[in-house]
Amino acid sequence: MFSIYKQPPEVIKKCLDHPGLRCYVHQYYNFSLYEAFKLYIFPGPLGFAVRIAAMFILFTIHFLLQKLIFLNYKDWDIPAPIWRRKASQLTLGYSCMALFFAAGFYWIKYIDHSKFRPKSKNWEDQPRFNYLEDKYPLVGNHCSFMDMFNMCLGAPSWVVRSGVKKLLTARFIMKVFRWLFVYRNKQDAPEGYSVSQVLKDRVEEAFDPKQEQNSPYAPLVFPEGTTSNGQQITRFHKGVFVPGRPVRPFAIKYPGKHFSNHYDAIPAIRLIYGMLTQFWNPFEVQIFDLYIPNEDERSNPDLYAANVGRFVAQKLDIPYIDGSGYSYSKLVSDILIDNKVSIDQIDSEVAKLDLIQEREKQDRKENGIELKKQQDKLKTLV
Repeated sequence: MFSIYKQPPEVIKKCLDHPGLRCYVHQYYNFSLYEAFKLYIFPGPLGFAVRIAAMFILFTIHFLLQKLIFLNYKDWDIPAPIWRRKASQLTLGYSCMALFFAAGFYWIKYIDHSKFRPKSKNWEDQPRFNYLEDKYPLVGNHCSFMDMFNMCLGAPSWVVRSGVKKLLTARFIMKVFRWLFVYRNKQDAPEGYSVSQVLKDRVEEAFDPKQEQNSPYAPLVFPEGTTSNGQQITRFHKGVFVPGRPVRPFAIKYPGKHFSNHYDAIPAIRLIYGMLTQFWNPFEVQIFDLYIPNEDERSNPDLYAANVGRFVAQKLDIPYIDGSGYSYSKLVSDILIDNKVSIDQIDSEVAKLDLIQEREKQDRKENGIELKKQQDKLKTLV
């Protein structure tokens, strides 16, 4: 038995025993001789090199095609003409599927529930999912950087962390699909920038009657704000739910039996190498009908976010964990990967996070109560 962690078992156990930390401990941190054979013998380094080369070639072709589609186009702050966008999205969709195949995802289990509705339910007034024209935000769980290829679902306007801007190959794609950025460090953000406000404006822009014939790219949002080990759904943040508009949930699953493709407490290069040395990588994605908020959810974005998170968790048959998030993810990485926190410091660091988390939960609860009072008062006045 081998392990990707160098820390003693008692340190790993401390992380596994805490409900907020265990969300980010890699599922297969101990791996077998069979997995070691794949990593170091076959497919091993040769299989890894072949797949990396194939993915690089495919991405380069995709990049050049996008350059051709948007040749001489400069008005990046507004939605591009519909013909450019449709050509771009079709190119993106097929390129993503080809990249998936090159990475060993030979078969994708894709289920669109909006096309296979139960006959007993009259949902025909709800629009079905449309790859090229859907204007509703796609909202779902976040597992790995491979989720980026879910752009082939039709919502390429990603909400991503600002560090992606440093990737030279991504800069043009960012402009094409009008990505939105989250700044972990507020000092790095442009003056007056608020991702919540920008996201709200983008959602409202899609419902603007003036944009009916040329609506902007629907945003693809991972409300968890970070990736976990896939054993649960962590708290959905309220950003995309603030406008109170319908969203289209989706659920992602990597059901590997020997290796987990989830980007949790594992070095990025180790995850990439492990993924590209598998004989094949299973992947499942489900698209659901619109989630239309009720009156309480529209007036309380935190409630709306939590209910959608629970909906996705229910569909994946895993629990929804409200008391976890990016801070816990970073702490687990500091403990198990970067060795920045000693075993004697773990309890105190966890206690600090638990206190902050409890305060935030209390604030959300109080805000919900206040919003409910205001709603009831408004009903009384009406």
